[in-house]
Amino acid sequence: MVKKELETALKFNGERIYSNIDKDIFLISRRNCDGLVAGTIISTALLKLDTRFTFRTIDYLDPDTVARIISEDHDFNIFIDLNIEEIGKIKNIKEKSLIIDHHKISQNLKDYEEYLLNPYIYGINEKNEISSGGLAYLIAEKLNKGNKKLSLLAIVSALAEKQDTGIKKSLIGLNSEIASVASSTGIVNIKTDLVFNTLGYKPIHEALAYNISPFIEGITWNKENCYKILKNSGINTHKNGKLRTFAEISEEEKNIILDAITKFIFLSSRNNSNKEIIENISNELVNQLYEFVKEDNNSILHDGREFAFVINACIRNMKSELAIGICLGERNNTLIETEQLTNNYKANIVNSLGKIFKEKWRLIDNGSFVFINGEGLLADDNVKEIVEILSESITFRKKWFFLRTLSNDNNYKFYSIKGNNCDLKFDIDSILKQSPDIISQVDKNIPNIYTLKVSYSKIEEFISIIRKGVSKYERESS
Repeated sequence: MVKKELETALKFNGERIYSNIDKDIFLISRRNCDGLVAGTIISTALLKLDTRFTFRTIDYLDPDTVARIISEDHDFNIFIDLNIEEIGKIKNIKEKSLIIDHHKISQNLKDYEEYLLNPYIYGINEKNEISSGGLAYLIAEKLNKGNKKLSLLAIVSALAEKQDTGIKKSLIGLNSEIASVASSTGIVNIKTDLVFNTLGYKPIHEALAYNISPFIEGITWNKENCYKILKNSGINTHKNGKLRTFAEISEEEKNIILDAITKFIFLSSRNNSNKEIIENISNELVNQLYEFVKEDNNSILHDGREFAFVINACIRNMKSELAIGICLGERNNTLIETEQLTNNYKANIVNSLGKIFKEKWRLIDNGSFVFINGEGLLADDNVKEIVEILSESITFRKKWFFLRTLSNDNNYKFYSIKGNNCDLKFDIDSILKQSPDIISQVDKNIPNIYTLKVSYSKIEEFISIIRKGVSKYERESS
């Protein structure tokens, strides 16, 4: 249930938007899945009100953009999923702005609370319980009760933000309430099933191979292995001379497949004595799924997590207009182009991951820490997805790993990544403080991930510092 204080803020700001529907409204959001989807939710609500508005997406709010917004002098401004600290500098337009963002804010923005929709203010967990897309949906519903169908897009936002942290990767808090609205409206079917069912329209072995979350070494993107696993398990892959799809198999067969995958992971694991990993495989592979009923069963948009991946693929490939079109309901040619782009993007990611594991020199696993050399292999447009996939994978989710790539300006980008279930008390900050002259840039915008920029001439020195820090930690922990 929405807290009373948040309910009051939603009503107040809904009235503020409604009082400006005949004026010039400017809408600007972060160019990521959550920000873009949230912006589309508000756009849809405004379109229904026949409002004149401008919608723009940006990567981040810099001083030049701030100056441009001030000079454009719009009647009302809606900022979504952007750096609130930067927005706080636009003091002369505070009264004619609304800020929608789910990230934690600092105390010095208390005087903005009246113009700010943020869960942190109301004691709501901003990491797990609501996304910017969810907040956008709640305000859209205040504008018109007929906007309940936009709850589907709020689910996409929550899944894109990895807020599916409940049992069997279910949504919790306000996200769960929004999902219940979508379910009761009949636009979303919520069920617990094998993660491979997100690709239920594909042949069984392809559904196993093309699933990338969680990434499973030897299964993901390896159709041949997947086919062998199925045949050895006794699963009938054909019916009447045609390949069976994953959606056609029985619950009993799903249990057989789960057992077969567990056995495969156990036998192929570098450390097959790790019983904890084996025991948790069923928890990793059996998730709460969100099926979008109005989408074709064979569509890449039929599943909520796949939908989120599609939006991210468009954004990474500089095709935000396609992502916006999909969110607004465009299909036909837009969907055809988007599907091709998404398939190519997924193939590029998994091929890169495959090479990392195949070219043994690229990966050094010390047990608790993993070093990966992505130089000459990984590009800026897919590193974020690869980093997130690795941090969620069955192999690495309890480890801390370091990934390095060569950037376009001939500097190195160095990623320090903490696996999603990693409980190592490794103080990366203290190590980074030892090398202020080596690191030219630090970015912590991605949760659990440090993105560092290191000059070409300093890379060996930097790696040496990291390795010494890791060795010291391992000695003290043993």
